Amino acid sequence: MIISGFSFIVMHSAAKYLSDEIHVFEITFLRCVLVIFVLAPLIFKQGLNTFITKQPKLQIYRIITNSIAMLCFFYGLTLTTLSQVTALNLSVPIFTTLLAIVFLKEKIKLRRIIALCIGFIGCIIVLRPDISINLGGLFILISSFIWSISLIFIKKLTETDSAVTISLYAGVGMIPATLVAAYPYLTIPNVNQFLIIIFIAVTGTIAQTLLNSAFKRGSLTILLPLDFLKLVWAVLIGYTVFIESTPFTLWLGGLLIVGSSSYIAWREKK
Repeated sequence: MIISGFSFIVMHSAAKYLSDEIHVFEITFLRCVLVIFVLAPLIFKQGLNTFITKQPKLQIYRIITNSIAMLCFFYGLTLTTLSQVTALNLSVPIFTTLLAIVFLKEKIKLRRIIALCIGFIGCIIVLRPDISINLGGLFILISSFIWSISLIFIKKLTETDSAVTISLYAGVGMIPATLVAAYPYLTIPNVNQFLIIIFIAVTGTIAQTLLNSAFKRGSLTILLPLDFLKLVWAVLIGYTVFIESTPFTLWLGGLLIVGSSSYIAWREKK
């Protein structure tokens, strides 16, 4: 779950960097097209069983919600800073935990509730009350809620399908929606741009497949607080790559996030 979160942030950073040259909808479309090539070694290893899903309806629901969430997210990403995008996106663990309790009947222990609250407080400290939510932030919040619904579908799919199968269906299934969104902006990328797009596809597919694998091995209420660590990676990359400011509140909130996530991981290992 931790490596998946880091991979997501690296992908988001590359997409934000490239969005100055290529429209973000085209980046999203090409990322989906390349998924099958990125997964090719794993598909070859697992054989034709990779293409078989035991829950086709759930795959369709997941593809629809994932498509909407991804398009909203990448558009919002171009309108605000990486650290704020990630901080707002950390509403996902809150939304998904509540949905998991209601729809998956997962039970959450007091320690996890406390750790989740501490991590969320850390996010609020990082965001600071003086930061207003702009149009980009609104798109990120919409994306977060829809992505939370998609995560519930993914969790149900892990009961019958492999992590690679889930990633494959998502990537290929999202091609039509992302093509419609990208069509007015399609261009031919140069060599450097295409290499970055390949990098985005690789890191995004790794992130999604590891997320699926994590969901196969644990309940959402255990795993989702670890999602708060994304903010730490985003802050570090935002500071080094995009020269975004890092005030004291950011480090204080980051410490609470790392502390709560580490505590949950330690407790579950114990």
